[in-house]
Amino acid sequence: MIYLLSGVLILIFTLGLNDALLKQLTEKNTDEKEIFSRFFLFRLIYSSLFLLPLTAYSTRLATFLLEPSDGYLISLTIITIWIENLFDPALLILRIKNRPKKFVMINTFRLIVTIGLNILFVFYFKLGVGGVLLGNLGSSSLFFFIIYPEIHRLFTLKINWTKTKNLLRYGLPLLPLSIIIWIGLDLIDRWIIKWILGLSEAGIYTLGYQFGTVMGIIVHGFRASWTPFFFKNPNKKEVFANSAITFTRLCLIIWAILSFFTPEIFKIMVAKEYWKAQSIVSIIALSYIFFGLEEIFTAGFYIKSRTGLLIPISLTPLLANISLNLYLIPRFGIMGAAASTLLSYFLFALFSYLIGNKIFPVNYNLKTIISDLCLGIILLYLTTLAGSALYQRSLAFIILCSIISYKEKTRIKNLWNQILKT
Repeated sequence: MIYLLSGVLILIFTLGLNDALLKQLTEKNTDEKEIFSRFFLFRLIYSSLFLLPLTAYSTRLATFLLEPSDGYLISLTIITIWIENLFDPALLILRIKNRPKKFVMINTFRLIVTIGLNILFVFYFKLGVGGVLLGNLGSSSLFFFIIYPEIHRLFTLKINWTKTKNLLRYGLPLLPLSIIIWIGLDLIDRWIIKWILGLSEAGIYTLGYQFGTVMGIIVHGFRASWTPFFFKNPNKKEVFANSAITFTRLCLIIWAILSFFTPEIFKIMVAKEYWKAQSIVSIIALSYIFFGLEEIFTAGFYIKSRTGLLIPISLTPLLANISLNLYLIPRFGIMGAAASTLLSYFLFALFSYLIGNKIFPVNYNLKTIISDLCLGIILLYLTTLAGSALYQRSLAFIILCSIISYKEKTRIKNLWNQILKT
């Protein structure tokens, strides 16, 4: 429940403006310091207006989400998200400036500190969920001071506030889109499961979902570099098409590890009473591949500043997700919820491709993408029919990796030959 609240708070504090900042920074004849400072101060003022009232009403929020006595958990979450909201612009600058080493280094340090504080507060001081949130707050506060020199370097008081309208005009249409994706596609199934099947089943589903979202980490990592790239290189359409194929094949390898070896992963990491969750891992992981393809197909909407069209595009998968969850969960339990997620993300990717290619035509090789995905699904299905012994799943994994490696090697060789001829 705290995770759901965090997602909503992130949407409220960011207003969908991150991509708007990236677009402004990649435009010609831009003043980096002025753009950053305007963005940073606007976000500081805007988010601070929400900080006090949200914290003051934390007990009421806790009554709705958790228990009245858990108001302090809500307050810790609100303050943590607010601090993260302030250092986020500096991380965006590192992305647009292609400084991945520093980006990875400071985020890795933050991860280590977070884990260390969680262990301290949860295992040593026995603070439970409060300990996790205290650890997150401590690491976020420390991280802000680490990233502060970058903020100070970019900050100036010479700001043209009239250009804030352009920022909002581009970014605000992305807010409803973010709400639809985060709540309507990513989180609403847990609410419906809790409502229909109870909190226990929602917890089991969430556990399986978290293993599936390992693929989501790959997608978000890809997007961190993909967004600055397509803003800087809007005319490299052949690279866009090749990126879709390479992305799909890389994700297939990760998906295969999660899907073919789920039983072994669960035996190592999960208590036996929760093994039921492994049934949805491969489905959720596949959903995130379609989510990643949707991110690739929508590049044209951002390049052409047509982000408002993404809202009606996302409404169909949203309505499909809600309807399918309400229909399938009572009949098939958590498997029904996972199937709803998969179909919804597939529809999102499909509509993004069909409409996006009219705005910004790119010759994506859908035949190759679909055949690669079908290859992985068929091999997983065959191992299930054969009894799903470890040696059978290992053989299927080797076959998939071999075919994908050969196809990718051949494709790269052909591209290289074309470059030499040119």
